[in-house]
Amino acid sequence: MAVASPPLSPPSAEIRERFQRLAADWKQQSRCLSNTGQMAMLKSYQRSIGMGWPAVPLILEELRRESDQWFWALEAITEENPIPAGDAGYVRKSADAWINWGRERGLIES
Repeated sequence: MAVASPPLSPPSAEIRERFQRLAADWKQQSRCLSNTGQMAMLKSYQRSIGMGWPAVPLILEELRRESDQWFWALEAITEENPIPAGDAGYVRKSADAWINWGRERGLIES
């Protein structure tokens, strides 16, 4: 069962700054990793998940800028997975599926 998204309000400067710091830390720590499970277990990634729904629009914005392995976090927070089975494993296609999902729900602008 999907978790309903809360009403959209722009993330506060504090939330945005925290997410950006965690994302930068995660990218630094995961740059030599190829296993997505190991990437997702890094503390900075787990703390991003711990931010909950306020992080979702920020993660989607990040995916628009640069395709990366944010899918585990998005699925953990939203309890959804909009990636078609045939696109699983393709980072750009997976990112596009999540971006479209976010647009449809009004979480990010078109």
